[in-house]
Amino acid sequence: MEKLKIYLKDKINNSWYKNAKEDYGIDGHFIDCESIDKDTLKIIWEENGIEKDKIINYYWDYNFYQIYCIWMEM
Repeated sequence: MEKLKIYLKDKINNSWYKNAKEDYGIDGHFIDCESIDKDTLKIIWEENGIEKDKIINYYWDYNFYQIYCIWMEM
């Protein structure tokens, strides 16, 4: 789980929100991700001061990049 957190933090903060800030003035950052149970992942982030979350079921079926892409489609 720690490697996934590091990956998502880097991709969300240094790719997604870096570009969103430059292109659209949207400010956001990764907060955390946690396994709710053995099959469910919760990703938590903040965007323009509002905390948001995304639940991904059966997350172990996906690689890190796929999890990031699912998050992007929020």
